[in-house]
Amino acid sequence: MSRWFCDPGSGSFALVLLMLITVAGCASGAPKAGVQRAEERGSAEEPSGPPPGGDFTLRSPRGPVSLHDFRGKVVLLFFGYASCPDVCPTSLAFLTKTLNSLNEKELAQVQPLFVTLDPTRDDAAKLAEYLRFFHPRFIGLTGTEEEIAEVARLYGVKYYRVEMEGSSDYAINHSAAIYLITQDGTLRFLFPHGTSPALVAKAIRYLLQGSRKERKSSTAGPNDAGSAAGGGVRSRNDHPAPVAP
Repeated sequence: MSRWFCDPGSGSFALVLLMLITVAGCASGAPKAGVQRAEERGSAEEPSGPPPGGDFTLRSPRGPVSLHDFRGKVVLLFFGYASCPDVCPTSLAFLTKTLNSLNEKELAQVQPLFVTLDPTRDDAAKLAEYLRFFHPRFIGLTGTEEEIAEVARLYGVKYYRVEMEGSSDYAINHSAAIYLITQDGTLRFLFPHGTSPALVAKAIRYLLQGSRKERKSSTAGPNDAGSAAGGGVRSRNDHPAPVAP
């Protein structure tokens, strides 16, 4: 599955097309045997383009949470599940390093969200317990099977259940990417599993800087508008959206 991935270069973002693995194995190693119920999630179909993203409402330990609740903040979004033995803990550890690299002012403008792909086992309380081992700003979200499937569709997430041979247990195999959403709720950047925390932090700062420049430009006088918009990293308004082909 192809995904647009942005590498923050010096002064601007270079657009790089990377090939991501469609499904990252989250079983304990690759399952030796199992019934892959891919048809339940439509994971056999390739998307025609980059995912649209969009608003959604799911449940947290504090009640319903919507993406639009975080307007004005940069949102880090990741999909996984609490029983995942490898991909999810690794990604969450990387995201924790990213968040720890931000200063206090930057961190206050960022909200990380973790959406479970296993709502049968992951209720809100279990997600809260799981995420406490990572960064305290993480909010875990769950919902019905149908609600989770719709949010996954919006963000191009592919996942399916794998029944483990000789056991009543199962694993969820899923695509693994980090989604970076702008302050106005627009999906802007996708990063593949294993992207360095420093690179994700650089992208966050790019969005925060763009937001500051937009605010400054909106309050600047006629003589200041040109200098506020010129030079350095360009804002979202004068740069093509990197998630669009």
